[in-house]
Amino acid sequence: MKKPFSREKIFRNQYENLADLAKKTKEFVLTRGATLVGITTSRSLQDAPTGHRPTDFLPKAKAVISIGLKINKSAVLQLPETKKEYKINYDVTNLKLNCLAWETAEFLTDLGYEALAIPASAPYDETKNFGDISHKHAATATGLGKFGLNNLILTPAHGAYVRFVTVVTTAKLKPDRPLLRDICLGMKCMKCVRACPVEALRNPKYDGMKGWDIDKKKCKEFITAFSGGTVCGLCIKACPIAQDNRPA
Repeated sequence: MKKPFSREKIFRNQYENLADLAKKTKEFVLTRGATLVGITTSRSLQDAPTGHRPTDFLPKAKAVISIGLKINKSAVLQLPETKKEYKINYDVTNLKLNCLAWETAEFLTDLGYEALAIPASAPYDETKNFGDISHKHAATATGLGKFGLNNLILTPAHGAYVRFVTVVTTAKLKPDRPLLRDICLGMKCMKCVRACPVEALRNPKYDGMKGWDIDKKKCKEFITAFSGGTVCGLCIKACPIAQDNRPA
């Protein structure tokens, strides 16, 4: 007598096609409240430093899912008066992102795959200001946006008003293509660079896919003085991208 299929095997049969599984995964993420979701291969992030690659956390990883969630514009546009309100906005957004990542990982686990949610913010390596995996580079690889001069990810519809979280999985998912066009206005704008009180953004090299080096020490020291070590937001406020529908 043949054993009945497990629920996981039934699901894996149902979503055998890579494009179909990717579509179902995206639909799940969006129905849970995400603003944006994109997919890339784990290989696309293998140039990250050792210890920060998808396969360092899930050796058989095949795909990376980037999930984006909008932040409230009003809390940013009224800075610095609203720094407490922006901190609440920041913390709640990170909490919701972590929940979205966990739910997505569980969705894929129920289908019989391994899946791991990477924290949206803390805990991370505070000595190097380095997360386990770069959510920003995952977002660019999945086509959700590109780096701006502010070293944040600018998205076509929402500018810098989006935070991201990442899920790594052994599921084979059809990847999205990175954006071809630049979103940042680049050197002809420089508003974010001029807005930084400690000139942490000054760097002559810029790459929309890789970002540019910023002075993290200066940035962190100012944030500590500004809001107790959590948020600043002044470079987001300065960015003109997606500001035409302010406030939101």
